Amino acid sequence: MKKYKLTLWLSVLVLTSCQKDDQADSPVLGMWKATKNRIISGNNSMILLQNPLTGCEASTTYQFWSNGDFEYRQYCSTPSIHETGTFSYGENSNTITFYITTDGNNQLGSETLYALTNTEMQIITGKSDYDMDGVQDTSVTVYTKQ
Repeated sequence: MKKYKLTLWLSVLVLTSCQKDDQADSPVLGMWKATKNRIISGNNSMILLQNPLTGCEASTTYQFWSNGDFEYRQYCSTPSIHETGTFSYGENSNTITFYITTDGNNQLGSETLYALTNTEMQIITGKSDYDMDGVQDTSVTVYTKQ
């Protein structure tokens, strides 16, 4: 029985360690600050429009830690938004899933990424035919790693 308990305990330890190692390598880790909005052509991926963010929009941030925690701050609404919880990043789906607890209520949310590099994270905010060519274009908010 002791061998069984030891084996079970070691298995749990190894699985938990692997999950934390996977999160520690996540490319989304760090502080990200909103810097601009873009509209990207669905036809050829060219940038059709780009505007720098100013005022309260430029203060919007995401912080992702290696332990799986995140913090989101947005100051343009009244009251301002401050969310914390845990996250997971699906590299194959290009999706960040959020598990948020607010006032004892659990919420699930997600953001779909258009692109992610070491310095830039582009979160999809909408789709429309901006240039009227019959192809849906993608609106993104660009976050720059701080």
